[in-house]
Amino acid sequence: MIYSCTSRALRCLTVLVLLGTVDFLHAQRLRPGQTLTSRSRQFVVSSLVDAPFVPAANRVKAIPDRVRLHPSGLAQFAESVRGQWVKRFNITSRWQGQIHLQIVPGNLGDPARFGRIPNATGSWDYRASLPQLMPGRELTELIVDLLFTEFAGRYSSTDPALPVWITPGTTELILQSKGPILFTPFAPQAVGGLNFTHPQDPLYTSREFIQKSKPISYLNLTLPPPPSKGTEDPVYRAHAHLLVHKLLGLSKGPERIQFFLRELPKHQNSARAFGVAFGHKSMLKIEQWWSMAQVQFRSRDAFHRWRPEVILAHLSDCLQIETELPPDSPQAKPKTQRTPLQTYLRTDPTPQERALKLAPVLQRLAFLQVNSPPETARLIQDYRETLGAYLGLRSSKIHRAIRTKPTAQAALRNRAIAKLNLLDTILADMNSDKPKTRAKFATP
Repeated sequence: MIYSCTSRALRCLTVLVLLGTVDFLHAQRLRPGQTLTSRSRQFVVSSLVDAPFVPAANRVKAIPDRVRLHPSGLAQFAESVRGQWVKRFNITSRWQGQIHLQIVPGNLGDPARFGRIPNATGSWDYRASLPQLMPGRELTELIVDLLFTEFAGRYSSTDPALPVWITPGTTELILQSKGPILFTPFAPQAVGGLNFTHPQDPLYTSREFIQKSKPISYLNLTLPPPPSKGTEDPVYRAHAHLLVHKLLGLSKGPERIQFFLRELPKHQNSARAFGVAFGHKSMLKIEQWWSMAQVQFRSRDAFHRWRPEVILAHLSDCLQIETELPPDSPQAKPKTQRTPLQTYLRTDPTPQERALKLAPVLQRLAFLQVNSPPETARLIQDYRETLGAYLGLRSSKIHRAIRTKPTAQAALRNRAIAKLNLLDTILADMNSDKPKTRAKFATP
């Protein structure tokens, strides 16, 4: 009896496995006229390629250079990209236009073609022909472009003119956070070996391109880039990624981007719609906001701390104290000059005066240390400890005893000056390692 039950269970399990295998193979190969619908039912996949799916023999890259499309994998991939798109832009409305994806015979590098046609409900459906082999980034960008076009097309009787930067910027936003996971349907044999850590920095790849290149104005991001440096240019894509990231980080950023897409058909160009959606009264205001956004990004690292060269510049400025010079005549106004801390300490100021002058310096040093990376935080801490010891912040009793002894006061002052001289030498060595560069706007 036990043997009979075991055999029956094995037979049932075998049948289930075979049925699952048949469904999986059916999803990979569709007969003419058959379609496969995604989970949200927005994507309908068909195929003109009647050949078995052959997975890649080698382990694929994080963002594969080539993807061999098959119906089930394409449906899963498109649905995953849509899920990220809906989440990032907080899309709560249901789709109105269905997107039909058809796999056609083709080689790597063949262009994908898509357009829209009216449907029975009075809205628009979209059809795209995808070659069997496509680069992973290009495939992602196509799905993102279709999603944006469908969303903006709900409010336009003609094809919406999307801004050039929004599709590559959003593509990089998705790929640099979830890229390797999205492509697992096309490489099922590599799923078990996939090792992907969610990056703490959402711009970890774009950051390097931005830091090493000149800023790009909003006008140059919006205008169609030259053929030699199109949206495939990694520098252009990195700046587009930064723009989308900054917009999403604004107060009600996703809702404003949705409003921006709805405003596109009402204006002659996307810059005017951008100004209306984000509260900029002119193109100059847009450029000023975008310029400040780039400056802020370039001055910070992945943990939102100032970069070492920025910290060192602020530190050098902090170590100068503004003092008054005696006027040239009784009627003249007193002049001011900035002097190093050591020069100021040699004037032997009164306890009240030095507390008044050095307290703001200590406060600024504390602020710099909080925003400093590890390689400069220790130096700032040493400056704080040196000034704190001079002001008697460590032990008020010892400091009161020193005040009564002029020789002890002089020794404390000389010790602070010697320590500051040593720290200034270290600071000068660190500054000499940082090249001085000036960023200018450039056409991508």
